[in-house]
Amino acid sequence: MNQRRITGRPLHATLDLLDRQLRDRNGVLCGNVDDLELTRDDETGQIYVTAILAGSGALAYRLGGRRLGRWLHEADRRLHEGRRNHGRIPMELTTSIGPAIDLAIDAHDQSTHDLERWTRVHVIDHIPGGSHRAGK
Repeated sequence: MNQRRITGRPLHATLDLLDRQLRDRNGVLCGNVDDLELTRDDETGQIYVTAILAGSGALAYRLGGRRLGRWLHEADRRLHEGRRNHGRIPMELTTSIGPAIDLAIDAHDQSTHDLERWTRVHVIDHIPGGSHRAGK
């Protein structure tokens, strides 16, 4: 395994990680854990979580071929055309794992809410009373 190995406590993926809220270094909520990237150590055979996958692309994969999953996949593809690994957060950037997972990055550096932002700007803000800005 040519990656830097980080040792820590054993984690139960579905109990300790999946669907947990992500918080940036300032405590700002910045998405949920939608999936995990796992890597097997060739020498020991142990499996390590190497990255958190978050955002509409990871969620679409988790939902599978159902209608909502296909729609999210297509929306994510269009939003992030040409950008690879946009929802991948390396485990090295986690600072603590508890009821929420704290990250050593800023929320605005993540693409986890891109679809939500697009929907707010292109749909919600055009609905009468949909904008939270004063004077609208």
